[in-house]
Amino acid sequence: MTDTPIVSNPLNEGDLLLGSVDYNCPEPSAVGFHLSTDGGSIWKRVDCMPLIYKGGVFWPVDEPSVGYDRKGNGYVAGLYFKSEGDSGFLAVQKSANGTRWSKPVIALNVPGNTDPYDGGLTVDTTPKSPWVSSVYVSAVVGLGVASGKGQILVSHSNDGGAVWTQVAVESVQKYPEEDRFTRMAVGKDGTVYATWLHCRGKNGSGGAACPTVHMVFSKSADGGNTWSSPQQMATVKMPHYWELPITKERVYNYPVIAADNSDGPHSGNLYVAMYTWTGAYLRVQVIRSTDGGATWSKPVPVAPASDTHDQFFPAISVNPTGLVGVSWLDRRNDPANLSYQAFAAISTDGGKTFPNTQLTTAFSNPDTNGGGG
Repeated sequence: MTDTPIVSNPLNEGDLLLGSVDYNCPEPSAVGFHLSTDGGSIWKRVDCMPLIYKGGVFWPVDEPSVGYDRKGNGYVAGLYFKSEGDSGFLAVQKSANGTRWSKPVIALNVPGNTDPYDGGLTVDTTPKSPWVSSVYVSAVVGLGVASGKGQILVSHSNDGGAVWTQVAVESVQKYPEEDRFTRMAVGKDGTVYATWLHCRGKNGSGGAACPTVHMVFSKSADGGNTWSSPQQMATVKMPHYWELPITKERVYNYPVIAADNSDGPHSGNLYVAMYTWTGAYLRVQVIRSTDGGATWSKPVPVAPASDTHDQFFPAISVNPTGLVGVSWLDRRNDPANLSYQAFAAISTDGGKTFPNTQLTTAFSNPDTNGGGG
């Protein structure tokens, strides 16, 4: 099991929905979801996304996403690909109780020989939003295998996932320009925020060879119908071919965004977590905006300066009182800088400082991840 997003039910925080690329699902499905109704002590697999027949057989294979709306309905999403060929789409299922799931509905799709990747899902759970309980999915869509073109799309539903409206957020990018790794969040006024990574590859070496990348931001103030012009939030360095040093696994760099929807002193702040390559190690950092994304702070490292081992795969969230939580994987306690443990930090001052907490004592070796790297 890999790629494990998790979300809590706003009507009952003890209900947790978790997704994964899950090869315990019956073949050929590889996108599964688990439910806990007791705050995470006991888990049960409740859904493996089924096949879709639409001019051929499409298999659910990647990018699980999860969400709840303000009514307590659960949503799951995954990427589908055709059993013969390269075309695909993003589909969504819905459940009122977390155990019985609807048939999948295609939510984001470009007809033809196109394939989506780097997708995500978020739901508007803010009570005062004019679009409360609206569901949003995002992805980069490759516009033909040989075209070298791709585009970021966001699709939204205002009726519980039955009907979807798809909008382009960014213009079509053509190799060696490339957009990757979409993520979204919703503010308490219903504004939707989208983030992604933009890079310029080196001709002949592929987009994954980008040494410098730009973290980009756009927002929609009308429920996803129109989007602001993309704006650069930060510039970061990348290791060679996105590889985790020493062990050479890919460590993709999602700019994960969260909004402070509390009534606290930092209400309205936006936070984005990412990593950068210092030239010696990967470092997780957070940027923040206090003006709706118009300007962004300098990056704040989440680990102490003494931690000069690799940090990667950050996640971020803001709780109902405005505490900013970040988690990541960290090699600081292995002198060989090989095996990692899980760490977290909770900021009480609006993302200015991040006191660290070690979450796990056992080490994990990335060379024995069960997936061949």
